[in-house]
Amino acid sequence: MMASAPGSQLVARPWLAGDCCGIRLPPQRPSTGDPRLGIGLSFTEDTQLQEFDPETLGASGGVLGSTAGYLRGLRPDLPPRVWTVVAGGAVSALGNGFVMPYGSIYLHVVRGIPIPEVGGILSLSALASLAMAVVGGPLVDRTSPRALILTGLLAQTAGFGYLGFVTTLPAAALAMLLIGIGAGCYFPAIAAMLAAITTRAERTSAASLQYAANNLGVGIGAILGGIIVSTSHAASFTTVYLIDAASFVAFAMLVVILVPSGSPAARQAAGAGYRAVLRDLRFMAVVGFNGVVVIAAYAQLDSAVPLYARVFLAVPTAAIGLILAANTGFIVIAQLPIARAVRRLPRSRAMSLGGLAWMAAWLIGEVASLNRGLTAAAWLGLFAVVFGVGECLLSSTIGPLVADLAPAHARGRYMATFNLSWSVGLLVGPSVGGILVGSFLRPSMWLIFAAISLVLVVWGRLLGQHLPESANIPPGLVR
Repeated sequence: MMASAPGSQLVARPWLAGDCCGIRLPPQRPSTGDPRLGIGLSFTEDTQLQEFDPETLGASGGVLGSTAGYLRGLRPDLPPRVWTVVAGGAVSALGNGFVMPYGSIYLHVVRGIPIPEVGGILSLSALASLAMAVVGGPLVDRTSPRALILTGLLAQTAGFGYLGFVTTLPAAALAMLLIGIGAGCYFPAIAAMLAAITTRAERTSAASLQYAANNLGVGIGAILGGIIVSTSHAASFTTVYLIDAASFVAFAMLVVILVPSGSPAARQAAGAGYRAVLRDLRFMAVVGFNGVVVIAAYAQLDSAVPLYARVFLAVPTAAIGLILAANTGFIVIAQLPIARAVRRLPRSRAMSLGGLAWMAAWLIGEVASLNRGLTAAAWLGLFAVVFGVGECLLSSTIGPLVADLAPAHARGRYMATFNLSWSVGLLVGPSVGGILVGSFLRPSMWLIFAAISLVLVVWGRLLGQHLPESANIPPGLVR
């Protein structure tokens, strides 16, 4: 969605013994102040004051200077081309936010499609994405990521624009197929693009920034969408789907004007197919981990959770938008600090901690299911925040891990294979959620997903025993 800035250890841990207001006073050797702390002090062995810069210290003293320096240190030092790609993704995420929480509600409540069929329709998008990802991976390696990004954006424009006008199940299925085709082209291509235009040291920062920016867009869009949509006015849903389609057009224009091609470095090896990828068992274990995450976490947040909340807990539609906004708002605020906090952890351990966060979130959801109305909504808001902790942990680690495991000449196929875990997860996940919500298993849904999250905790720990250190250990810490 990488290397820590010089002196960042002081910023992240000012509470250690010997630290005061972000200044470390070692007894044996000199320690120069970090300009990112807003402090210009340095001490020799006899602690003589050598240098003082009141402008960087700030009028309010060392504590505020240290805080300001910490916040400045959170800003990723990335090339302009990375910021361009991230900004474009945020624009399309803004459009997605208008519709993301309301897809199942729109199809069931507004268009009258039964709940089991709603799950199947939503899964069609993932099925089409899966098929296109298989084709798109080699195309990325043979051509360029930019061409596939544009194809994906235009297909999603058509799909979301049409979805706002559907009135029948076949029409809704066609719209979701177009959306899935676009996603299958877009996601492996954008991942290959970011991998191509970043160094290993920049990838954690780029992935974290991308995820935070996308969630900012989704959060703002969800709030605005919640204000616009009404289940008693079908035209309100048509409006938000057209807004979403327009956001993809805007991103496509930005890609044409500003985004580099991201051409692969070794096209002569692009015809090797998927055999080598599938033989990379450590990589496939990471793909499997992410697939389970998508099924038991991400897919449910977008389908089963809002449907359960609206139909069985009587949570107002606008409140559902605010619940998603709580999730995305937390991610926007916490993504970069969490990425900074875990930058010295093995990536597999951060993934395991993500599973632990999701387990806690589903247990909170179990409490929410015992309430109704605004009380249930409040508990689900807490659920969404804790759920976001897991998202921040995973997004800081798994994308850079996949990029580091992928050889440059096969990057498109590795990214496409990883995207299959999303496609399969989004294909299976809504159907699983629909079955749970629409059957006698509904009261146990939250506990079932909590148990699956516990499996992810163990899975992440096992990954740490088998992943190569060069990919699992963050840059700068490999022995």
